[in-house]
This record gives sequence, structure tokens and C-alpha cells, in this order.
Amino acid sequence: VLGKGGFPSNMWEGRVFGLGLTIASLLTGGAMFAFITATTSKKIADLRKGKGPVVEKNHIMILGWGPQVYSILQQLDVANENNPGAAVIVAPVPIETMNEELESRVGKLKNTKIVTRSLDPSNPKILAEMNIAAARSVIVLASPKGGVPSAVTGVLAVLANLPVDAKTVVVADINDLSASDALMRSTAGRVVTVQTQQLIAQVTAHACRQPGLAAIYLDLLDFEGNEIYYAPAGLSAGHMFGEALLGYSGAALIGLRRADGTVMLAPPMNTVISADDFVIAIAEDDDRIIWTAPHPEFDSVTAQIAVGGAPKLPPIQTLVLGWNPMGREVLKEINDFASPGSATLILAQPSKVTADDLKDLGSPNMQVVTKSSDGGYNDIASALPGTQFDQVIIFGYRGKTSAPEADSASLLSLLSVHSLKQSGAFGAGRARIIAEILDSNNVELARVVAVEDLVVSDRLASLMMTQLSQSPHLSQIFGQLFGPGGVYLNAKPISYYLPEGQATFAQLVAAGRARGEVIIGYRDNEVAAGLTSGIYLNPAKDSSFVVKATDQAIVIGPVE
Repeated sequence: VLGKGGFPSNMWEGRVFGLGLTIASLLTGGAMFAFITATTSKKIADLRKGKGPVVEKNHIMILGWGPQVYSILQQLDVANENNPGAAVIVAPVPIETMNEELESRVGKLKNTKIVTRSLDPSNPKILAEMNIAAARSVIVLASPKGGVPSAVTGVLAVLANLPVDAKTVVVADINDLSASDALMRSTAGRVVTVQTQQLIAQVTAHACRQPGLAAIYLDLLDFEGNEIYYAPAGLSAGHMFGEALLGYSGAALIGLRRADGTVMLAPPMNTVISADDFVIAIAEDDDRIIWTAPHPEFDSVTAQIAVGGAPKLPPIQTLVLGWNPMGREVLKEINDFASPGSATLILAQPSKVTADDLKDLGSPNMQVVTKSSDGGYNDIASALPGTQFDQVIIFGYRGKTSAPEADSASLLSLLSVHSLKQSGAFGAGRARIIAEILDSNNVELARVVAVEDLVVSDRLASLMMTQLSQSPHLSQIFGQLFGPGGVYLNAKPISYYLPEGQATFAQLVAAGRARGEVIIGYRDNEVAAGLTSGIYLNPAKDSSFVVKATDQAIVIGPVE
């Protein structure tokens, strides 16, 4: 210490030493301050660039970027109404782009905090910093460029960060049947896969056969209103399934899950419900699935037309504008139900579609002709003389161009078809229009031209994945409703069931039961406003309505 055994503080040596010590202290402190400032600035810069770690827990993680993100977030916000949460998006997209798009397309959500990170979602080390082990569920989107391999890599990166006994739900968009099956089997069901392109193709094909069906699918899948639930059989045990259809006043029964996990949708009406069964029902909430009592007073209700008694459909003439790989699936399903003499004309741009893409599309019942076309007004008009088309299907050039460009071409074709239809070029009252729109942001533009059925690709895909992220046990149900098989969601003429005039929903359910079908609602097609307008899912059994010739019954059962 200066002045005590060291340099005397009043001598120049002590003063020089003290000055040096002060300067050294200042330099050391300055260096430490600079280091702390630089480190803090870097952390702040990393956060601004979307590079920092995530501290959220029990959050939803979305890996990847695309138009589906917007609908997923909007549906999550509805699902989080009673329990606010967070959604973390990890994608190799500039943070500014993500935030600007989210602000423009989604806005500020009421119940969901959004966190964005501009990082590689296929890197296991990066996902570890995203606190993925604490996530409630993870949604893996397929990269537009990477396709199936990128989605599989993303799933493996997720699994590398989860313990074997983790409760985290992993939902992945895997558009390949063998890869999808392999992932589900090898992970013992920990990964739930969705083949979104197959889903969209199925819905488009079903909409071609049954007007209005695309909107019914959307209404069934969203989180607003009614959803699908499981509930213990309880007091319905011992009753036949047909009796139970009218035994739940606040829910629409659609099937059973047996004790071994087997799911049966629309089983035979004489199927006896066991005590260890779960009923599958559509309801506003699971607490609304309450057994009341069977209603034998409806046992005498019969349908207007028996199954198989509906008039056979005449040969159908189809005009297809544009093309993508899903077109083959759509035409295959139309083929399966087409009457002999049916025909399809495909007009597609040769710069986006090859001859191999359009090979072997015909069948004994349906002839397929392909022609090069730019999809413009004149090309469409020149194809009309001599053929009375029953329906026009418009496909976006998925995978061949960007979603905005694909939708732009589809909207132009849609406008041309609508103009030609209004001028009578398709014949009086003919040519239903079914259009695929890749981006839900363009829905209102498409509705301007009064398209009859609109298949909104990103919304369908996002609704399915969001539902499964919240309720993975619905996978088997969706597999039956949307996959190939004997049970389908249908929109059938209500005249098959009831005569025109006043009726109750219970009478409609009983008439469906007489045909061996499950009726979950009806659609009033005279209500014109809104994409899903006029759809009534699970109305009260004692509610009454006026049956009109244009109405449709919403049915789960075989296709006619």
C-alpha cells in the first residue's frame, strides 16, 4: 500500500505508480465494458435477425415456410382461445420477410404469441436452441424446392431432440406414400404424416362429383363451431348404432372406436355398442356428447329413394384448364364413377407440362384428349363449339412456377370461363366451375366470378395439419374420410331423404338411417354469402327447417 511499506505517497515514484495504476484500471474497465457492450449488441443483433434461442415452453413449432403458415396461425389462435399460447416459426427465410408477411397476412393475434427465427430447421443443433423438447407439438412443412427429402430430414432433426417417451406431437407434410408409411411405422406412431397433395386431389375429385362438397370439408376441418371428438360409450352401451344416432341430442354420432383401437365410421346400423367402446361424434365441445334416450317414434321414417335407386348419371363432359400432378388423381377418381361415353379435354401450356405428364389418363368409360394452350380466352372459346361441357376444372401449375404466378394464371382462366359462361357459350345452365387456388389470400378474387366450388389448397392442408397437431388421434378418422375406401363425406340431394316442406333434423337423420347412412347436417344452397355459407353441421335434433329441392344432406357413407 502506498505510504505503508511501499512507495511513499508524497514522492514522485509513488505518484507515477498511482497514475499508472489508475490508467491501467481505466483501460481494463474500458476493455471489459467494450466486451460486454459488443456481446450484448451481438445478442440483440442476433435476436433482430432471428438467430437467438427460444425460451417459450408448451409452444407450437412450425418448421418451414409457405402459404400454409398463415392459415395454421389463424386456426391455432382459435384453438388457443381458452388457453393462450405461443407459436415458434423456424425457416430459412429472412426475418424481415417473415415478419412483414405475417403482419400483412395474419396481423396481431389475440391468443397466440408469434416468434420467428431465420434458421435452418433441418439442423438438430439449431432445434435444440429452439427449446423443441418443451414444445407441445411440431408441424413440419415440405419445402417447395426440397420436397419430400426436406420434410423427412426435418422430422429426423426433430426426433434427434426428443426423448423416446416425449409427449410432443410431430405432424409432417410427406407427399410420398412409402416415405409416409415408413415414418409412421418406424416411429411407432410418434410422427403423424399428412399427404397434402393427395388430400387436395381427393377433395377436388369429390367436389367434381358433388357440388358444394369442398366448402363442407373446410367447415368440418376448421376450429370454429363443431369439431370431432371421442367420448366413452357410457349409457349408449348395449344399444345398436342406428338407435344411438338419435340418442345424442347435442352431438352427431359418426362412428365407434373399439377397445383394440379399431375405428369404424358409419358402421352397420345393427352394430351393438360395447361398454368399452368410445363413440365418435361431431359436437361443439366434448361435454356436449351426452346420451339422452333413443327415439323409437322415428323408427317408421323411410327415405324417399333407397340406396341404389337414384337415377344413373349420364356421361359427363369435362374441360380441364392447366395441370399439375394432382390432376392424374382427380381424373382417376372421376374415371371410377364415370358412365360410359364420358370425355375430358385438357388444355395445358406445353412450357409447363410434358407429354409424359399427360400419358395414360383415359379409361374404358372416359376418353381423354390433350391440346396445347396458353389458357387464354380465345383458346378456351375455340374449344367449346361441338361439345357441351358439364364441368370445368382449373388447376394451378403447382411445382412449375411460384404460387402467385400459378394463381394468377388460374384466375385469368377463371375469368375467361366465367365470361364465356355468362355469354351462353357453354349452353344454358351448364358447366359447373371447380377451381384450385394455391393461396387463400386469393379466395375473394376467385369468388368475384362466382365459382361454384373452390378448392383452397393451402387452407385445406393447413387445417388438416393444425387439427392433427392438437388432436393426433383424429388421424385414423381423417384417413378414412379423405383416403380411398368405402366411406366418404358426401353432399347428396336432400330429395333422396325427405319431401319438400317443413321437417326436423331428427327426421332427416332417421331417413338417412333407413338408407344405412349417417347424416351430420345439411346445406341450404340458396344462401349466397360466404365460402361456407348455408352449411349446418350438427343442428339440434328437434330443430326444424324448410326442405327445398336445392338443399343437400351432408352424409357419411358410400358414394352413389
